[in-house]
Amino acid sequence: MEIRPLAAKVTANGALNKTTVGGAQTVYVCATADDLITNVTTGGTIQVHENQALVIRKETGDEIHAGTATTHFTKIAYPRG
Repeated sequence: MEIRPLAAKVTANGALNKTTVGGAQTVYVCATADDLITNVTTGGTIQVHENQALVIRKETGDEIHAGTATTHFTKIAYPRG
């Protein structure tokens, strides 16, 4: 998988710290502990496990947050083709 970071990582631990991750549509998620990620805009959730990394797609205005500060979000470009 080839990814290109577009900004510094951010944390968003809890609904009061929700973020659009800089208006990202594609977000690299790195969890250093078990956590639950919530898309506040859609109400969708995803459980991540300790030391798991994944890429999620969202709309630019969608706000997301994790349950703890041990999950990091990075705005990325995800080339296709």
